[in-house]
Amino acid sequence: MITAKAVIFDYDCTLVDTLKRFYDVFNQLLRERGDKPFGWDEFLKYYVADTLDDVITAPFNKEREQKLHEFWLEFLRRYRADDPGSKLIPGVREVFQKLNDAGVPIAVITSCIAPKAQIKEELASFGLDKFVKAIVTGDDAINDLNKQHHFSKVEILRLAAESLGFDPRDCVVVGDYWNDVRDGKILGARTVAVLTGLMRRELLEKYGPDAIIESVRDLPKVVKFETQKL
Repeated sequence: MITAKAVIFDYDCTLVDTLKRFYDVFNQLLRERGDKPFGWDEFLKYYVADTLDDVITAPFNKEREQKLHEFWLEFLRRYRADDPGSKLIPGVREVFQKLNDAGVPIAVITSCIAPKAQIKEELASFGLDKFVKAIVTGDDAINDLNKQHHFSKVEILRLAAESLGFDPRDCVVVGDYWNDVRDGKILGARTVAVLTGLMRRELLEKYGPDAIIESVRDLPKVVKFETQKL
């Protein structure tokens, strides 16, 4: 059983199913480059295999890293522009209520380059904002995204822990993508990977999360919070 004093949740595809939004924005950027957009099934094939980078640019392109950086940063800027019908993942609200009742501080993070007020508004639409103590977005860590890597969450997670008033080592990071696990571990946090983002279990296992669960609904099965009220 993992022990922690606070929890940091990734937002997209961990708490809310925003995969259709991802699909739409990705295709929008492909069209603007003059590339043929994906059908849903073709998109899922690359998404689940985590090989969308190879769609953006060839693996051996000398400018690959720069092209990927530019593409994904623009993607992160646009990701919250439209919402084709995102849905709260089943069980999330119930887990948030239990954590709140137990006095567990909650932070929500996203790499999207958007003001935190926008994320708070989205959380409110799902009835989650009242449970959340801190929100950190890519907008708060834009220098890290620009200088380090578009998929870096190190600064985002550090700021989230700081906003909660805890050392990252006292937190558990819950997310659906490998960078949630990798960057949580860099900071010394416990990490729990969820499968609601459709990333294959074997890909997540490579980064060594402390636990892998089907969804946030199963979080109480693998984490005990030291601040939990008796």
